[in-house]
Amino acid sequence: MTTIKQLSLAVAIAALFSSSTVFATPSNDAANTMPNSDYYAATQYKEAKAPLNNFGAIDVKINIPENVQVPPAPAEAGSANGIPQTMVQKWTQAGVFPPSLKARAFILIDANTGQIIAANNGNMRMAPASTTKLMLMYIVEQKLADGVISLDSKVLVPEVAWRTGGSRMFLKPGSYVSVKDLIQGVIVESGNDAAVTLANYIAGSQSSFVSMMNATAVKLGMHNTHFTTVMGLPAPAHFSTAYDLGLLGEHIMNDYPQYFHFFSQKYFEYNHIRQPNFNRLLFTYQYATGMKTGSTEAAGYSLVSSAKMPDNPMNLVAVVLGTQSLNDVAAQSKGLFNYGFRFFKQDTLYAADSKLSEQHVWGGQQDKVSLGLEKPLTLVLPSSVDQKDLKTDLQFDHDIKAPVDKGEKLGEMTVTYNGKVIKTEPLVALNNVQQGGWFTRIWASISMYTHNLLASHGL
Repeated sequence: MTTIKQLSLAVAIAALFSSSTVFATPSNDAANTMPNSDYYAATQYKEAKAPLNNFGAIDVKINIPENVQVPPAPAEAGSANGIPQTMVQKWTQAGVFPPSLKARAFILIDANTGQIIAANNGNMRMAPASTTKLMLMYIVEQKLADGVISLDSKVLVPEVAWRTGGSRMFLKPGSYVSVKDLIQGVIVESGNDAAVTLANYIAGSQSSFVSMMNATAVKLGMHNTHFTTVMGLPAPAHFSTAYDLGLLGEHIMNDYPQYFHFFSQKYFEYNHIRQPNFNRLLFTYQYATGMKTGSTEAAGYSLVSSAKMPDNPMNLVAVVLGTQSLNDVAAQSKGLFNYGFRFFKQDTLYAADSKLSEQHVWGGQQDKVSLGLEKPLTLVLPSSVDQKDLKTDLQFDHDIKAPVDKGEKLGEMTVTYNGKVIKTEPLVALNNVQQGGWFTRIWASISMYTHNLLASHGL
């Protein structure tokens, strides 16, 4: 088969379109909805191949058009704004206004609750550039947590890593470097050589690691993401969205907090070369806690970032895609964080496992079961909303019969504000209720029949 490196640029582009790469069929009438639950871009482009040079490394000299990197989304992928309802949309009656950013797309998420505060073009496919390395790091952290690798593990640097262009850690082929140093090289220096080295170490090859990345995207619910490279260099069908990258950032923060400190590191020195973090927000915003930049000609300058203020329970994740410079994307992200912290707050209305009600149980060794919430009911609210103005309604299942298992759903809690539903949560059993003896069960059946008969006649 003729390879891309042997073709002229025009022929190379044509070859990309006519190769075995599978592209989903675009649609002109995509509704403003979330993707179908069974649709994942990561399962639609399995044959997409990265362009390679003579050394088997990603060829950074090939100019791949943006419409090849980011094929149009089909109807089942949802529209550009087809994401869960934002707080800005939900709280229009409280006078909340949306933020305005100079970016192609953005999203702001509270990582503690997963609630989306604000977004624009949150589901629009874009080239993620080096923010791709967040998925690489998520898998590396997963392997560290599982004990498959360790921070002190020594890794052989393959020649293909050294031959990979773009930003680098300046690794020497044939040398050994620790996983800890490689992590810092990926996060701080955005080293493509470090990314390739880690991918080969964990999966044996870049293509195998890409398969792991796409499988993980499906697991995390990233519907509109497909990876073709491990580091984000331009390649066919390599794209993500602000919403999907926000989900990934949320999982990085919550799933493996023991490694999150690496993302806030401002400088890293390796091989006598000291480089600063490309994330300039770390140098300009006192509440910034880290994450990753990305930039290509097609994508512009992008940043997935996080922030935390003292004495404020919110952990915010911001994704800003498609700005003009590193300074610009940092400034836009800072403005988004200021908006979130200034105009929203996080309140816990009810704790987990606290008894909210007791209900009768028929035929059990006990007559009552306690009901409550399996997890805390924590909401992101506009700062202007008083918690006492929220109304809570509890609804219970009729005729609860033993046995009852702890955690079993037996009702629902609905929180409203000015008559509008804000949140619904299941009410669950907080204790087990064992089934009574045969006489108890028979008597319960008779009593329940009589009770329901009288109730049907209004008695």
